[in-house]
Order: sequence, then C-alpha cells, then structure tokens
Amino acid sequence: MIFYFPNRPILVPPDPDRPLKPKPDYINSLEASGKYIAEEKWNGDNTSIYTDDLSFWNRRGEPHRYQPPPDMKKQLKRIPKGAIINLELIHYRTKDIKDRLLIHNLLGWEGAPLAGKTWGDARLILEDLFRTLKFPKESGIVLSPVWKKGFWKLFQEADGELIEGIILKEPEGRLVISASKIPDVSYMLKIRKPSKKYQF
Repeated sequence: MIFYFPNRPILVPPDPDRPLKPKPDYINSLEASGKYIAEEKWNGDNTSIYTDDLSFWNRRGEPHRYQPPPDMKKQLKRIPKGAIINLELIHYRTKDIKDRLLIHNLLGWEGAPLAGKTWGDARLILEDLFRTLKFPKESGIVLSPVWKKGFWKLFQEADGELIEGIILKEPEGRLVISASKIPDVSYMLKIRKPSKKYQF
C-alpha cells in the first residue's frame, strides 16, 4: 500500500506571534451550526500505522522510531490487515503517560484508501472495530472521544500544553488523502489555546 499523509486541519489561531483568543460566541456559533463534532487536541506525534506489517510512520512519511511493547503489539495484531490508522503518540510529550495510542482517524481499510469517503464513514468503521475487539484498558489503545455539544467548556478545560485545544470536524466532510503533503482541509478546524509551544 502507498503511504497517504493525513489531512491537516486549518489552524485557529494561525499565527503564534499574534495569538487570537477565541471567544465563546465564536465557538458557540460553530456548535450551533450542527455541522461539527469536537475532539480534544492532544500534543503528540502524529503517526500512522500500517496493519499489514504493524509499521509506524511519522507525519513526514518516514519510519517512526517508536516500537510498541509486546502486549500492545499483540493487541494491534488483532486489527485486520489492509488498514491505515492515524493517531497521536502522546508519551513523547510527557513523563506521566507511557505507550498510549490515541486513534482519531482511518485512512485505509480492506486494502484501499478511504479517499472519497467521509470522516463520519471512517469513524463508524473505527467505532465498530473497537466494539468488536474490546481492547483492554491496559493495552494503551484508545479511540479518541467525540463531543456533539459543550465545545466551549471543552476548550476552556484544555491546559494549552498537553491538551492544546480542540479540533472540530465535519462528519460529512470528504476525506482528502494524498501521496504527498496537502494544503489545509476545510472540514477540520484546530482551535488552539495561546501557548509558547506552538509547532507548525
């Protein structure tokens, strides 16, 4: 399978030197539109797993240095081959968390990329996968929770460091998958808290 880069969300604020402080009315208006779900945006290494050989790839399309521990690898082998799973590796950013895969997207399934499918389509596959496999808590394999309301509260609770803010996603947004880096996609908004640790 070809490596496909994950989609890049539009950044709000876009400039770390002139941080925009999103206000309740802005985030509330996005929630009220009914177009979006929300996820926490964790500060991690964006990584993709190919389930054919359980190889880990970084956002630059290079092999990732991370090697899962034996128990996690055993659980990952239960996932069908032919999938590309996108996630955040959290533990490189903190000593308080070790070996956690926060899964938030699916780029390929049954040997084919999910180009043309919606983010909601991919999410349904992931939810069914997690219901079927029932990964034990100690495995460190976690499906990113989603919220349909309470966006402003979720944003306020983010610490701006380990949890950088929130990402809003349109379930009806079409996945854009490419063999090279792609421009920001309009169906995802990454709303970051002002922080000294912006990385672009």
